[in-house]
Amino acid sequence: MPGLLSCLMLLGSFVCNAIPVELSVDSTQGVFLTPAERSQVLQRVETEPWAAAIKETLLDEAASLVSAPLDIPHKEGQWPHWYTCKEDGGRLQGKSPTEHVCPICGKVYSGWPYDEVYVGFRHGFWLGGIETLGWAYTLDPKPAYAERARDILLEYASFYKDLRLHDVHDKQSKSKARLYAQTLDSAVVLCKVCVGYDLLRNSSCFTDEVKNTIETKLLRPMVETISANDSGISNWQSWHNAAVGCAGFVLGDEALADWAINGKSGFAFQMKRSVMPSGMWYEESPSYHWYALYAHVFLMEAAARAGVDLYGLPIVKKLFDAPIRQLFPDQTFPALHDSSRGSIIDSRKFYEIAWKHYGDTNYLSLLQPRDTPWALFWGADTPDAKTAPLSLKTSNSKSEGLAILRDETGSTALYLDYGPGKSGHVQPAKLNIILYADGEERFVDPGRLAYGNPLHKGWYRQTVAHNTVVVDGKSQKRSPGKLKAFENTPEYSLIRAKSEYAYKGVTLDRTVIMQDNLFVDIFQCTADSEHTFDLPLHIRGAFTTQPETQSASLAELENGYDRLQDVKKCNTPWQHVSVKTSETAQIDIEFLDTSETYIAKGFGKTPQEILPLILRRQTGDSALFAAVYFVSDNSKARPTVSLLQKEHPIVVLGDLKIHLGEETVVEKAGEKHTVPPAGDA
Repeated sequence: MPGLLSCLMLLGSFVCNAIPVELSVDSTQGVFLTPAERSQVLQRVETEPWAAAIKETLLDEAASLVSAPLDIPHKEGQWPHWYTCKEDGGRLQGKSPTEHVCPICGKVYSGWPYDEVYVGFRHGFWLGGIETLGWAYTLDPKPAYAERARDILLEYASFYKDLRLHDVHDKQSKSKARLYAQTLDSAVVLCKVCVGYDLLRNSSCFTDEVKNTIETKLLRPMVETISANDSGISNWQSWHNAAVGCAGFVLGDEALADWAINGKSGFAFQMKRSVMPSGMWYEESPSYHWYALYAHVFLMEAAARAGVDLYGLPIVKKLFDAPIRQLFPDQTFPALHDSSRGSIIDSRKFYEIAWKHYGDTNYLSLLQPRDTPWALFWGADTPDAKTAPLSLKTSNSKSEGLAILRDETGSTALYLDYGPGKSGHVQPAKLNIILYADGEERFVDPGRLAYGNPLHKGWYRQTVAHNTVVVDGKSQKRSPGKLKAFENTPEYSLIRAKSEYAYKGVTLDRTVIMQDNLFVDIFQCTADSEHTFDLPLHIRGAFTTQPETQSASLAELENGYDRLQDVKKCNTPWQHVSVKTSETAQIDIEFLDTSETYIAKGFGKTPQEILPLILRRQTGDSALFAAVYFVSDNSKARPTVSLLQKEHPIVVLGDLKIHLGEETVVEKAGEKHTVPPAGDA
């Protein structure tokens, strides 16, 4: 089979009817590591201190698996998102199979679903441990590692088919599984089992009879359970494909491998339908991008040693490149939609893979520390040359619906999210902004909580928890946005986008203009009838002054308003706000409108982080919210900004006039030009 797939027409995007899969698997050659690769790994361990450290860690983990009592529960597991404290969102800790303790408040939970989630964790410990035992055996072929893996797999083979099919509500549904409450979790663990089994199965304790039992009573039945759930465009199906494909390559089953790659919802389909042209995963969430890519790596690694070079597709390289654009200056990611505030360094193992296959030096600064099994087994040596840090610039991706305005120093960035809104993991917050300044996220997106916790839907997925307009106290509908204008010049950067479907009969239109460390934020709302328009701004920092206020309540609106704390109404509109961000810096905020103003407190990244917020309110069939944000370290004077007229407003910024009518027109020295809806990423 050719290394690069001759059937592909690769012209920037992925177009393919089928990828040839012709298997002739020799189990002695390995699906996840060849003998030649193993020799390279052992040589690396002898010569590279970081590789020796990984070996030591893996051997310690394997020794723990060997010595631990084999307490495999013959029970069905449950959804891990249930495993959270309803009072404060804390992740529970298992004290025993029937005692699950919140580390924050100390509350103890027991019974369904907590006991069952604990069972699922034990399945993950033992079956996920097969991969660890396989890596360890490769490095040091002790019979004890292989024997413990054999015993684990044989025990699961003895009862797997006896487990009930069930879902996260302990009912029957399309997503039902046996070991876990969903086929997704089953697929994740099967990938790890396949890696370990492939690395171990030539050990003398894996007799033909043992292998036949494992393959016919565990691996194939797990494939049967997983493949019954075709999830179409989704990270779920990516994991289904990976699990079935890995099993197919390990079992030498061409039909399974072909199903995973060329099937109705296989890898080829996912690359064509689930990946944006930029390379980002369609769910508009950094966390889910990595989650889906994790699955694809398992499948691509298995396919590679059978001569199917899925890494050769240009769209696959973009999967590694695209996330870099979204980084905060500190190399963490904004918690867009159902995402966490993670660091790209936490995903460094993916760049071990990318460096090996593409040799792109832009990845090298992302590899340290080299302390993951992927670095040792699937990575490559690095050059001795000093690597350059990542360079992050102002950019806009029309496919992602995400614009990022950055200052020249690379220390300040503002994000405007107007994405396509197709995924269930997209939160209802069209035209939300996030500001990073003075070393931290300052205008905050809360991200997510465990999905089984009431606060996730009660706050984190409500529009009022974000920095965008809420109409009549109701959260937006999940909907697409549309780019109206984007321009990036040495003098200024500008992004404008609108949303016509978040609320029936309402058009939301937001423009952000950046000049050095100053931002002008113009939010226009128009409607076919009278409404109440609220624009919250969630701030990480401390107000240096407080206006005169009176106690108030907004809880009757529900939809997250009922989660607000210490709500107060300002006696007069609060026009000038100073937010202290450090000993030497602050953000000066000037509101150019005269909205009714409330101040309150809301949840940050966790329910334990309480952040101040300002909520501005206007009523009528239209509203215009206008603000200036100046990131100040007292080294620069603030440029003068003024706003002319409410309808089709004009922003005057120094010698610039930006006309925000039906079109976006920039005027300077009597010359005008229309800003197009352009994207550059």
